[in-house]
Amino acid sequence: MILAIESSSSVCSVSLQTKSGRIIDRWTEGRTEHSKKLVLFIGELLEEASGSIEQGLSMLQKVIISNGPGSYTGLRIAGSALRGVLFNRNVDVWAASTLAGIACSVFKAQEERLSLDILDPACIRSNYAGIQADQSVLHAVIDARGGFSYYQPFLLGQSGLIGLADPKRLANSTIQSALNAEEPSFLVGTGWANFTAGESKPVQEEMENRMQFFHARNLLTLLHLPSQTGLSSILMDKLEPYYLGNNQVNNTSITTLKD
Repeated sequence: MILAIESSSSVCSVSLQTKSGRIIDRWTEGRTEHSKKLVLFIGELLEEASGSIEQGLSMLQKVIISNGPGSYTGLRIAGSALRGVLFNRNVDVWAASTLAGIACSVFKAQEERLSLDILDPACIRSNYAGIQADQSVLHAVIDARGGFSYYQPFLLGQSGLIGLADPKRLANSTIQSALNAEEPSFLVGTGWANFTAGESKPVQEEMENRMQFFHARNLLTLLHLPSQTGLSSILMDKLEPYYLGNNQVNNTSITTLKD
């Protein structure tokens, strides 16, 4: 079984892929909910999948956890909870870029897919119908306030997502320039309203749907993509959230996007 945890925003989302491939979820939203519900959700899912928490833990093979950028508190709570749950257990742990997880929100939930080919139109959400293999750029953003966003561009390729730049905390005006320069171009993530004013608008305007973007199922999708973009296998005691603070602000132009 594979457990996925997304806690990098006000959303607390946990998904479990069972031995049969079925995915079950728990989800809530609220700034104080992570400390109240995260461990509870994990226990409920393990019990639902196997009959007991202990049996579920014995069947657990992998855990994937969203590792930032994002909420300091949410990421810390998830890391601490996972250390407790996995104490003295031999389980593979994968840390995932939150922005790569957001980019995976363009794919339908696994149960809805009609094909295993991730670039088959049947696998893409209807509001991203214009996506083209090896041509479409996904601009993943998280509102960082004060005129800035956490940002990373991805190319959708045959093997999944290909990172076109490292995650950065950029001025929204710089991200807007990148959106204008790419065609076809799709905006995914929160804070989309920051990019809808003025003459130039993103090709894709999303309603802010935090459940869609910060859902643990996206991490399961990311884990199954051949490209493994935004993922790193890590020892549990080495897990540290990936923060992009004020000292890492970069206002320069983006030069690593595709030509």
